[in-house]
Amino acid sequence: MVLQPSSGMLRIDQVWMNVTSQRGVAARVYWLPMLCVLVAALVVVPVASARSAVTFVSHRYKYSVVLPGASNRWSAEFATFNLSGSATEGAIHSPLTDVFTELKTERLYILASRPNQPSLQKWAQFVISIRPKPECGPPHSLPHTTLAGEPALAFSWSCGAPAGREGIMVAALHAGRGYFMLVSSLTTSSRASEVRAFDAARRSFRFLHA
Repeated sequence: MVLQPSSGMLRIDQVWMNVTSQRGVAARVYWLPMLCVLVAALVVVPVASARSAVTFVSHRYKYSVVLPGASNRWSAEFATFNLSGSATEGAIHSPLTDVFTELKTERLYILASRPNQPSLQKWAQFVISIRPKPECGPPHSLPHTTLAGEPALAFSWSCGAPAGREGIMVAALHAGRGYFMLVSSLTTSSRASEVRAFDAARRSFRFLHA
């Protein structure tokens, strides 16, 4: 509970002083119940409920991520096979990856990981290599960032017909395992909303212990 007094309640002390000076002790008795009511009104103002969110946990790929809205706002398709080093172009959206779809906007959050990665640069290049081609154009490097506290590389690319999407991908290493998250939005979405969605998901991402 939080105290949220209205403007009409801000000067109760002055009202009390004026009344008592004019009417004496009887006024104190008269106003005391009203003051109790006003104080009670201050105490029972509820805090606005926090925005709802849903947490997705992948034990296969050892991560959790928090996405906005109730669970019925989302479609979740967890990977049925492990992402292997032999994965080829197009595998970034396949049964090898976890895909969470925001039903209203059709925004996709695609995640996966692989163990025993030699370097962050090689891991990021592998993830880039499994995007759909030729409909997805060349990647563009973004400023370095972090993922759950680990140094990370970020890239963006555009995909034309039939996809018509813009993607932002982040890749990181943790305990020798490579992780990536791709946020893919329809080209009808604004760049600002895409960046906000990506940053919110990136900040909520956590590694799970093996």
